[in-house]
Amino acid sequence: MQHKNEENSLKLSARRLYAEIFSLKDTLYNDLLHRFKDDVSLTEKAEQWKTGIMAAAISTALYSSSLGGNKEFPYVYSYLKIKLKTYHSEGEAAIEDCMSVISGLLNEADYQPDSFSEGIALWLYFSIQGKESFVEEETVPYLLTGQYINQVFYNWFDKQS
Repeated sequence: MQHKNEENSLKLSARRLYAEIFSLKDTLYNDLLHRFKDDVSLTEKAEQWKTGIMAAAISTALYSSSLGGNKEFPYVYSYLKIKLKTYHSEGEAAIEDCMSVISGLLNEADYQPDSFSEGIALWLYFSIQGKESFVEEETVPYLLTGQYINQVFYNWFDKQS
């Protein structure tokens, strides 16, 4: 019986996570618009920003310790990928790409909050801007977003139990 409760709890948590992220994308995006009024990429690439925020938050949460080796992980992963793909056609690819970056960050060294935030920020920057190199002056909104996602969604599933 305990196992069934854990399984249902994880599925409910996945639904809560998506609802939280779906709401957050607009709040965070609008905050960035307000703070960086002169950044035209925010208005020109609004959908990429929102999809990127969602993909980065989902990908970060999926690396929660409690999901490692959990037999419900495939369900949670599939559910979140399908939901994001329904929101945006590139959603599934964005999650896979971001998870690959996170995997590289976490496989190369122990979790370092600053490095992790910067990794998320750079992933957002390159996926939204579509550039091969970056201009440091343009990265502030991405860094703030990466820090926020790291603080709120790193080990998100662990915080639910």
